[in-house]
Amino acid sequence: MSELVNKMEQTTIEEEKKGPSKNELKKLQKKLEKEAKKAEHKANNTSNSNTNSGGNNANDEADNALAHLYGDSPLICSRFMSEKSYKQISELNEERVGQSIWLRARVHTSRAVGKGVFFLLRQALHSVQAIAWQSESVPKALIKYCAGISLESVVDVHADVVATKEEVQSATCKTIELQIKEIHVISRAQELPFQIEDAGRNEQEAERTGLPVVLQDMSLNYRWIDTRTPANQAIFRIQSGVCQLFRNYLLSKNFVETHTPKLIGGASEGGANVFKFQYFDQPACLAQSPQLYKQMTSACGGFERVFEIGPVFRAENSNTHRHLCEFTGLDFEMEIDFHYHEILYILHGLFK
Repeated sequence: MSELVNKMEQTTIEEEKKGPSKNELKKLQKKLEKEAKKAEHKANNTSNSNTNSGGNNANDEADNALAHLYGDSPLICSRFMSEKSYKQISELNEERVGQSIWLRARVHTSRAVGKGVFFLLRQALHSVQAIAWQSESVPKALIKYCAGISLESVVDVHADVVATKEEVQSATCKTIELQIKEIHVISRAQELPFQIEDAGRNEQEAERTGLPVVLQDMSLNYRWIDTRTPANQAIFRIQSGVCQLFRNYLLSKNFVETHTPKLIGGASEGGANVFKFQYFDQPACLAQSPQLYKQMTSACGGFERVFEIGPVFRAENSNTHRHLCEFTGLDFEMEIDFHYHEILYILHGLFK
């Protein structure tokens, strides 16, 4: 047994003296080459990472330096007065080319293209095209911020007024546009129940173009959005203009504007078409006309000539789409010196 052990030890010592075989050497060489390649690849990745990190850091530093040019503004709490002087879109024309202005408006449309964003900014019936384009003074982060602004959001824009090479057909300001230098969202709009352009489209146009239309129920449920359409803006402005013309003319003829009661104890023009209700512990109705008070003030009250612009209520059970349950009345009353033609002369001048 001991001889066998001695022979095994001698064999092991001889093999150790001989060293590794050729196959083992090849395997070892391949292993070393593989580890060397891994080390080289890792070193290259580390170098590239450092280079990219340096470039990103530089870009980040540049964006951070211009971060004040964009972002949502804090809630307005009337804590201070701003030195900004805002312009109205209706004031913009070719004479303002080259000026730098502040403007507060709604985002009517928005379109991102490459390194820029095109806006159509709106104030009531007036609109202007505004462009944000990436440059040394306009960082990439500002363009990304602009692309994320929802429609109908209220924004503050600091921009240069420039002339356009071609007319902007979609805006009321056709010969100028704004190059945005700074933009802040004042009030960010949530998702809209419908688009303003769809709400302003009538059924005939929808049939011709195949575009959607907003029905009356939807419009009335979101009336505060519906009133932003050009048609509704025009209706309210025409109504305001008619009342202003009526008022100014009669004032120039020595009339006095009055405001008469609308909650009265009895019918003012017969009791058939009157809205009746309970006024605490006694019956009352809505005024059908200011007639009684006009006669009282003009003929008996010493005013001689009076007028009123106010609501009139008629309980007419009409089946038409346009009925007279409530409307705005333009009334006037005056003393007659000699002939009723004196009133006709006033009416002629009013409509002339």
